[in-house]
Amino acid sequence: MRLEIDSPGLLSALLESMGDYAVILIDPDGIVRLWSVGAERLFGYSADEMCGRPVVELFSAQDRESGVLDATLHAALQDGRAWDIRRLVRRNASEFWAECLLSPVRDARGRLAGFLKVARDATARKRDEEKMMLLARMDPLTGLANRTALDEKLVDIAQSSARTRRMMVVHMIDLDHFKAVNDRYGHAMGDELLRHVAQRIVHVVRSADFVARLGGDEFVLVQSDVDDPTVGGRVAAQVVDALAKPFRIDSAELHIGASIGIAVFPRDSVDTKQLMRMADVALYKVKSDGRGGYHYFTEDMDRIAHRLGTDRAMLREALDCEAFTLHYQPQIDTRDGRVVGMEALLRCEHPALAGYPVHELISLAESSGLIRDLGVWCLGEACRQARAWRDMGIPPLRMCVNFCAGELNDPRLLDRVAEVLERTQLSSGDIEIEITEQQLVDYSRPGDTVLDDLRSMGASLAIDDFGTGYSSLGYLAKLPVDRIKLDRTFVERVPEDPLSCTVALAIVNLAHTLELGIVAEGVETEAQSRFLEDTHCEAQQGFYFSRPLDRNVMTRWLLGRNDSGNAKAVRGGMLR
Repeated sequence: MRLEIDSPGLLSALLESMGDYAVILIDPDGIVRLWSVGAERLFGYSADEMCGRPVVELFSAQDRESGVLDATLHAALQDGRAWDIRRLVRRNASEFWAECLLSPVRDARGRLAGFLKVARDATARKRDEEKMMLLARMDPLTGLANRTALDEKLVDIAQSSARTRRMMVVHMIDLDHFKAVNDRYGHAMGDELLRHVAQRIVHVVRSADFVARLGGDEFVLVQSDVDDPTVGGRVAAQVVDALAKPFRIDSAELHIGASIGIAVFPRDSVDTKQLMRMADVALYKVKSDGRGGYHYFTEDMDRIAHRLGTDRAMLREALDCEAFTLHYQPQIDTRDGRVVGMEALLRCEHPALAGYPVHELISLAESSGLIRDLGVWCLGEACRQARAWRDMGIPPLRMCVNFCAGELNDPRLLDRVAEVLERTQLSSGDIEIEITEQQLVDYSRPGDTVLDDLRSMGASLAIDDFGTGYSSLGYLAKLPVDRIKLDRTFVERVPEDPLSCTVALAIVNLAHTLELGIVAEGVETEAQSRFLEDTHCEAQQGFYFSRPLDRNVMTRWLLGRNDSGNAKAVRGGMLR
């Protein structure tokens, strides 16, 4: 049996089956001529109420005023159909989002007979889309804008600033010591700290200013409608001060800080991406100067940043091609002349980096994220050499390896140390970790530390450059220290200078009182060595005994001392 398409019964059945859809037939003038059951359910009007009325009454007031119906009808005629999502109005005057498809209807001769509009409720979909759009532009941790929203905002503000001939100030904000908090207290505490940081920044700036989080511990502040670029410095100082104050979270008191780089539109650049890069260059300048402040971008800083970028690449290359080496300097027991320790000192043979002082190489490694790889290599190489000397019959000595705060914050440090010791068949008691007082300032925290864990493994801890400042006594009280190294500045003028003699004697006596070992650095003359012997300084290190030597020369030096059979007797004949 053939179905009759123009059967009223069939049409009614079809419309009944589409209960979730509003099917509306309107004539060429926009008057409703057919109103389905689905339309009744969606809009709340009966067919009797709507047939004969303009369909535009279902549109929002804003859409009616804009003439959107005419535009939609025209689009349907041009393209054969028109699809959109817009606000429509129910009988109770409530608005909702609807997904609509409008198609022209033609008679058998092809003449326009009207339009068929099919609509369904899209409120949930629209709400989900809006939520997704919001989330796509929002940092979920802090509620601030994210990088996507920042990029859009920068372009908008730059265009507005160009029209009004005003300035825009971009602040690149990087938190100081945040990684240490994250590593020591866990990511949950770190996340909570980031939320507190976001609140403080927002509280300091104007409501018209724009704050975003790029990720990690990086934030960006954008000041718009600025007529004096020095305003940026004043606000940056306020942000630095606000973030320098302690954060109290749960039972912990956290101390961080902030470094800020500033770039100004259009003075520094009219390109927003370039402007961000300039702010980052200025930020690096602050961090290289010691952190905890702000700096404006300059062309000189840009040139420095390019050079540093090249040098970082060279550092990675030097590490990959094993262009680093270690030299060794012995520590001599003052009482009997035995070699009791050996400090491993980093050297670099890469042509592009050979002119760098060692401390600058370390800083470069820290800033480029290579310090952990470099530190693991140093520890492994030093322990391998200690094992080689022991296998030659050279008496055991402690291998002293310098660490920095970036290495101590490595969550895998203990595993790395254990792996090196197992590979070289040494015990943790065979190594001593040396860390300067300044590095302890960057690392220190209340409670347990990785230093405690290293100590529990059996490794010993020495504070290098002791006496140069930074609240030394406080660290001696808090940390599991085994030994202090008297800085060379207190040795170089003894025994001629009475004040230097007094200070050196006081530090040696302090070590004795605290039952700590002590090593004097920078011993260059017999008179200095004799003075330290008279003060009962435990051990000495310096050019008087030996310069830092590569592994082959140091091996011959050690074997020669063994052959002499009397270490004390060869004091004056040591290799310098």
